[in-house]
Amino acid sequence: MSSKGILVTGVPGFIGKRLVRRLMPQGRPLYLLSEARFQRDAETMARQLDPEGEQLHVVTGDITQNELGLAKEADRVRDEVDEVYHLAAVYDLAVPEDVARRVNVVGTGKVLKFLRSFPGEVRHNYVSTCYVSGKRTGMVFEDELDRGQEFKNHYESTKFAAEVLVERSKRDLETRIFRPAIVIGDSKTGETQKFDGPYPTFGAVMMGWMVMIPAPGNGRPNLVPVDHIIDCLAEIPRQPDTAGKTFQLADPSPLTSRELVELVAERLGAPRPRLSLPEGIFRALFKVDKLVELSGLSAESLPYFNHYVIYDTTNTRAALRGTGIECPPLRSYLNQILRYYRDRVDLPWRFDTPA
Repeated sequence: MSSKGILVTGVPGFIGKRLVRRLMPQGRPLYLLSEARFQRDAETMARQLDPEGEQLHVVTGDITQNELGLAKEADRVRDEVDEVYHLAAVYDLAVPEDVARRVNVVGTGKVLKFLRSFPGEVRHNYVSTCYVSGKRTGMVFEDELDRGQEFKNHYESTKFAAEVLVERSKRDLETRIFRPAIVIGDSKTGETQKFDGPYPTFGAVMMGWMVMIPAPGNGRPNLVPVDHIIDCLAEIPRQPDTAGKTFQLADPSPLTSRELVELVAERLGAPRPRLSLPEGIFRALFKVDKLVELSGLSAESLPYFNHYVIYDTTNTRAALRGTGIECPPLRSYLNQILRYYRDRVDLPWRFDTPA
């Protein structure tokens, strides 16, 4: 194992913070790239995890700038680092195109340019998303990227464009691409940093609103707990024969949308779906501002409800063979997710949660 340092972008984000904690036992110096607006939070986190300041080093920068905006720190990072985890991105289904392109595409291009300026070899662990598959349906394999697909939003399209850049960079940089599915809370504690993704649907079930669902409910929302994502990010780069490969960090057996809503309702003691109505009716409902405000649901999430796609995890499972790491089934940890959400969300009304 190298004794040189690791640069992590996207700190102190939810995944970045946990990844730093997971990497610390390796004993290598960790350089935490934080935007100026998050610098204080990053430094607080670093002090909590490393009170002596011997291992964690916060460096202020901006991935959309040359040299990642590191100024005088750029040469130090180049000299002392030989591995990079690039996590920084905009993760928002409703993000405007110009913002998504600047951060996700231009920012990734700047990271690649910076890595090419290193004096020695450097390993790049890039965090993408399963949803670079866009509107594709059926099985999506890990070695597939551009199949002429269309996209549901600017988040998907810009993460796709960024991954294209990273894929091309494999010719001259040792690279591993990681594609998480929909990241939710910790499978043991339920802890999460924000209640987006499927959480508004959980809230709607809690309030008894999901007695109607968009027909036919056969999409397969792929939910993966954050601790599994972190285990994969930390462990796979240490395994042999993983360089140059792409790893989909996904549930190999996801529930359908209907099954998910029914399971959540069962665990909460809330009403189960009784009607399936055309998606068009739900799109009209999303135009009612008060309804959107009360439910927390968004029009951007609707296309995923009936989007049938399965993500192959062959490379991931092969890399993890013998480590004891595997994606837990949702049924085994859903209670923890719901309990954490229930105890922290303020809903107008709700069914009690026996979880």
